[in-house]
Amino acid sequence: MATQSSGWRGLGPRALVQDPYSLEKQDLFDTARIAARVLRLPASARFILDQLCGVYNGEPVEGRILVWPSNEFLGERTGIPERSIRFALARLIEEGVIVSKDSPNGKRFAQRSASGQIIRAYGFDLSPLLARRPEFLARLEALKEMERERSAAFDELTIHRRSAQEALRTLAEAYPSVDISDLTARALELVRVTPRRSGAGSADPHRERWRELREEAEARYYTASAGNNCRHKDNNKYAPDQSCNNGYENVEEAPAPQTDLRDLKLACPDAMEFLGDVRHDLELVAAAGRMRGAFGVSPSAWEEARREIGPVPAAATLVWVIQIQSRPAPGAEQIKNVGGYFRAMCRLIREGRVNLSDEIGKLRRRN
Repeated sequence: MATQSSGWRGLGPRALVQDPYSLEKQDLFDTARIAARVLRLPASARFILDQLCGVYNGEPVEGRILVWPSNEFLGERTGIPERSIRFALARLIEEGVIVSKDSPNGKRFAQRSASGQIIRAYGFDLSPLLARRPEFLARLEALKEMERERSAAFDELTIHRRSAQEALRTLAEAYPSVDISDLTARALELVRVTPRRSGAGSADPHRERWRELREEAEARYYTASAGNNCRHKDNNKYAPDQSCNNGYENVEEAPAPQTDLRDLKLACPDAMEFLGDVRHDLELVAAAGRMRGAFGVSPSAWEEARREIGPVPAAATLVWVIQIQSRPAPGAEQIKNVGGYFRAMCRLIREGRVNLSDEIGKLRRRN
């Protein structure tokens, strides 16, 4: 039985299968999925590798795990265009997962003896895949450890972020006279640059910045409180919408909202974190009324928006503006003046030139 021919490319000793007859197809599938994860194979390469494993019938040829499906067959099974199939096979060969055994005419086929036994085949050898299983398992364990460390870092970051936002909300509600615009601007910038847990970024560069912001916000709250936990005074000199129950006045007379609260939460998760736990429209308007000053929206702009488009749409518009300011669309410039942008957007909504529901829907699909 032949062990190697001139048509083999880049096949080292570790690619040989010691006992091919003991191989089960499930071993191939399991190893293929582990390899796809640790090598970060694209979807097309993963699908093609699965198909290559699937067509192996358990009968070794020349002591190796040989398969010979055509590109047409692979395309019918996966729906992947032929050009993408060629790129996927090239990627698998480059990664050392499979080896190509070429025939003189470049075709893939098997030769059988008079008795019907396969004596030679040209196609792809999956032996390297199985031979590298210990390596892939070790790399998978290292990858899982990195993921555990990354998850712990994001857990710590999330604690600091939520605590900082809670401190900002408390300051805006209980002590509206305290200027926290600088802290809010920093929080928005951190939201913009902090990667999502579901993404590929690391929490390490931003975890410490959130912790510092949290400590500064809490320190400013303790300084402002000075033994007075809430501002309930008869001689309230602040505007009505800055009181402890601001945002609730005349909310029951608000017109029907232009968007569903659930859609708003899905489209604007970062902005909604600043508002806190909002369960219905009344709380949405109240939270927006408390926080609007922290984002640079003046009392006159807020009252104009409530009057012209209604309290609920005004609150939803503010949430939408905060979200696109914190995470602008790719290629778009970041909003410099949230208050001015909010006022302009409310006027466009009032004139019918912007449909708030459509804009929120677009943002939800983007996220």
